[in-house]
Formats: sequence, C-alpha cells, structure tokens
Amino acid sequence: MWAVEKPGFDTGKTFDDCAALIKNAALRANMTAIRQNILNMSSDYDARGELAELHLIAQHQGVANVEASDLKKNYTSRMARKGVPARAVYDALKILPKNNRCPYCNYGSVETLDHVLTKDLYPAFSVAPINLVGCCDRCNRLKGEAAPTGPNDGYLHPYFDRVNHAVWLVAEVAHSTPAAATFRAENLSGLDGALFSRIQTQFDGLELARLYSDAASDEIVDIADVLEEVFQSGGAEAVAAHLERQRESRRQANLNSWRAALYDALAASNWYCDGGFRLGGAN
Repeated sequence: MWAVEKPGFDTGKTFDDCAALIKNAALRANMTAIRQNILNMSSDYDARGELAELHLIAQHQGVANVEASDLKKNYTSRMARKGVPARAVYDALKILPKNNRCPYCNYGSVETLDHVLTKDLYPAFSVAPINLVGCCDRCNRLKGEAAPTGPNDGYLHPYFDRVNHAVWLVAEVAHSTPAAATFRAENLSGLDGALFSRIQTQFDGLELARLYSDAASDEIVDIADVLEEVFQSGGAEAVAAHLERQRESRRQANLNSWRAALYDALAASNWYCDGGFRLGGAN
C-alpha cells in the first residue's frame, strides 16, 4: 500500500538475458520468437496499470509455442538464480522500496520479489520488471495466488497506486492491562470506492490488523516508562501532548504507518493518558 518508484529496466533485455541461457536449441528459438509478444503484453500491462485496470488482463497458460512452465523457469532458473545476468535486475528491484520496507505491509524487510500478477496465472510477466516488486516473505506467502477478478478486489500495485494522500488506517485502544490496540481500514476521507475496496482487500488478505496489533503491543510496553515520567511532570494533558507530537512525527514520514495510527489513538484516549499506559494498569 506504499508507493515505490516505477523501475525503468528494459523488459526486452531482461527477457533476452533469460532466453540466452536456455540450452535446448528448439526451446530457445521458440522463446526468442515470442519476444515481441512479451513486449506488447508488458506495454499493455504498463498502460492498464496506470488506469488501475490490471484486472482486465486475461489469465493465460503459455504464449504461442512456449508453455507456462518454461516461461516461469525464466524467473526461477534464469533470473532469480545467483550468478546469471538477469540477477542484476532482480537485485536492483529488491532495493527500490524505501528504507528496505515491504511496500505491502510497511513493516517487514524486503526479502524477495513478488509477482503482482502471479506467474502461475500470468506467466508472460514472469520476468517483466513492471510486475516484480520487492516485499517481505510474509506478504509474499499470504498474497499467494491472489488475482483480481474486478476493479474492487485486486491488491494495490506499488508502482502505480497512490493511497497515502489521505488517512485510512485507524487504531483503537483496548482498556486492558497492559493496554492494547486494534487496527482497521476506514474510508475517512472519501477515497474512491474501488480504491478503498482494494485497500480493504489487501488489509484483510495480508492480515495486517493482527500484524499491527502485535507490533503495537511491543511499542506500548516500550514507551510506558517515558510516559510515566511525562505524567509525573505534567499529568494526563502532558501525556496527550507528548503522544500527539509522536503521532505528527510519524505522519510526516508516513501518513498511514501503524505507529502514526497507534499514537493517534493513544493520544485521543483519556483513559490511557490518565494512567492506562502503566503496565500494571491505571492507579
């Protein structure tokens, strides 16, 4: 859900580097023969991505005389494998996400490449740089073979979709000992209905509510001692003001970070600011 600069790698060269490694002469000839098909399909992908229309790209099994399994091997054996020429593009794509943070969850570190349109259902894009996004293993696994069936249910594409111009991630404080937080996606700013539906699809599919709640539990424990000092010097109002400053600092970096949502909820909770931050509960 967090934007990544669109790569400018040459799809044709990446494809050529992979095809050149095929030892079987007949397969190599067939692969080379579909080069223009791949370029045309990748160009269509780019155009549809700009219009949020990736759901209109048809699933397919193979291209012309090249089977899906051989197209997928371009990625597994001829791009992702260390030491091959196209591995340079693989490595360059992995470092595009800002601060090495997975753009799907903004929590995990980038560990692999994800096929936005899965290579099992869209093998023509197995080594198309525009379809490959650096992400964490967790999101790659949970996303699995998810494929869009319409404008409302596809995952957001980090190279095309921009959703951080408005706040949509919301947290709520649970009155427990220690305090806890739950997270949800909510259309607070009138985002386009289809766009918000895709936010919700990704939020649910990647189980971000649980991920952020677990992370928030650690954060709440970590800040308890600092908040006690603030409370002793200025009471609940000082705690709220401190938390608001933390929220604004996080929002400057990322409007919809889980920390920004957490600090917003903590600052707004009178119960929390008046002692609920204590790990042993409010006095």
